[in-house]
Amino acid sequence: MSSVLPSLSVYPRQRKIYLFLALLFASTLIQLWPLYHLQPLRVILRVGACNMLIILSLTACYRLLVGKILALGVSLLLTVNFMIALCTWEIYQSDFNIVFAMSILETHWAEVKSMTGMYISWMPVCVIYFLLTYFSIHNGAKCLSSKIQHAAMVILLIFLAWFTYSQWKKQQKDGLGGYYPLSARALKVTPFYVASNFIVAYRDIAFAKELKQIDIDLPGLTTKDTDIDTYVIIIGESARRSNMSLYGFEQNTTPVQNTIAPQALIFDNAISPAAATVTSIPMILSKASTESFTAADLSNNIVTLANKAGFQTTWLSTQNVVGKHNNYITLIGSASNKSQWMTGEYDDALLPHLDEALKEKGKKLIMLHINGSHEIACTRYPEWADKFKTGNKYEDCYNNSILFTDYVIGEVIKRLEGSKSSLLYFSDHGLEKNPDIPSLYMHGADTPSKEAYDVPQFIWYSSEALNSQSRKLGHIRENYSLLNNYAMMLDWLGISTGETRCNSPLSECYRPATSIPVTDGSRAKVFEYKDLRDTFASPKKKIPYREASPNPL
Repeated sequence: MSSVLPSLSVYPRQRKIYLFLALLFASTLIQLWPLYHLQPLRVILRVGACNMLIILSLTACYRLLVGKILALGVSLLLTVNFMIALCTWEIYQSDFNIVFAMSILETHWAEVKSMTGMYISWMPVCVIYFLLTYFSIHNGAKCLSSKIQHAAMVILLIFLAWFTYSQWKKQQKDGLGGYYPLSARALKVTPFYVASNFIVAYRDIAFAKELKQIDIDLPGLTTKDTDIDTYVIIIGESARRSNMSLYGFEQNTTPVQNTIAPQALIFDNAISPAAATVTSIPMILSKASTESFTAADLSNNIVTLANKAGFQTTWLSTQNVVGKHNNYITLIGSASNKSQWMTGEYDDALLPHLDEALKEKGKKLIMLHINGSHEIACTRYPEWADKFKTGNKYEDCYNNSILFTDYVIGEVIKRLEGSKSSLLYFSDHGLEKNPDIPSLYMHGADTPSKEAYDVPQFIWYSSEALNSQSRKLGHIRENYSLLNNYAMMLDWLGISTGETRCNSPLSECYRPATSIPVTDGSRAKVFEYKDLRDTFASPKKKIPYREASPNPL
């Protein structure tokens, strides 16, 4: 009889362990519910593993008062993360992103109270999650051995250290550390993942306030009559010049542009300053450059100067309003008198809004930022625009996206032809063609080729604009850096800042540049365009570069 009693005494401890495991798995599965709908399996597994390790680690110190307080605090933070993610998914069918984070950070108390009714129905689930999480720690502290508890702490530290290091390595490669901090990256695989978006959103808000406080003083600002009432700029995306029939491509991907060429100034060898949108467009639209990329440079942009010159400015976009790829661009666009973002739409969704903007009286500058041929190109055009069907899916998709952009350009030109108008089109950067990846096309890599920077650009004038004044038409055949677009656009708009701009091809003193610097996507390395290999398929070589000046943003 006595030999049976010890074995019976084990059962209560086993039951406690089973209860702990049930609570642990229930807590983790509930935390993962919003991610199940939105994230790939690898992210779900990482967050789930981290969630379990955090709970196991907290059991080690729970016996102390400070441990109980820590367990309570962490349980509350985990619940807040879950509540935000759950409500965002259930109400908006979306993941919690930077847009939502900015809305929360900038909302006021009255708005919070008015929106509480939307979330109140999910509070019982959040309370249940909190209780499951807290009591899993409470039970684990009683039934787990110290070896298991301490082992969990060590594994958690190794897990966090490994992932933080891997993200640091990735940050060194993509160079977005200034915008996408290491802390935000590392939190993405923890059950505090919503905090990642708050970190970036807080930085966005602070940067926006900094830019708004900068008032560009241009005492020499004057305007001259160009006899053009309406200016439109179409900012393309990921358009390769070599895939356009306007530049000799064998498939007819740009029938509209081919037709309007006699009324245009075409840049045969336009070169983007960067291989990524986040740095290229700010440098094209402002005084920022490969050598200087400050808040003051970005504030001195074409939208701000057009406002000062009395233009009615409008920014229309189908790209995301915020995020790591659009932060600086959004701030420039937001300086317009009117701005609107239509995320998730095809580019022709901008046309009705363009029609409204064209009704404005006086001088107008309307900017359209399109998705163009952004990866994956198959998603960038409607079914009716699926014209090329050679059997090479991603080649066809890319060429169809170029053709659809040509259609959008044609629709814009139809609206401008009967007035004194002009249109500037360029792409933010090119793409490299890599046959080793399924999607075929990609952004410039660590050792970029000229393909990553070769882009289309032209200025078109309506018949009325051509009849009213002499315009520069034909071809700019030499290499031309879009870094010079800031100066060129001021000449195009008839705006003078009192500075001589011989880097503008519309200036009488124009002199082609002898040096064309380009950067990687992060603006960390500056290359000379002439030193790059021609295509991605060309033999790799060591490309000389210089370090860019530190980015103070």
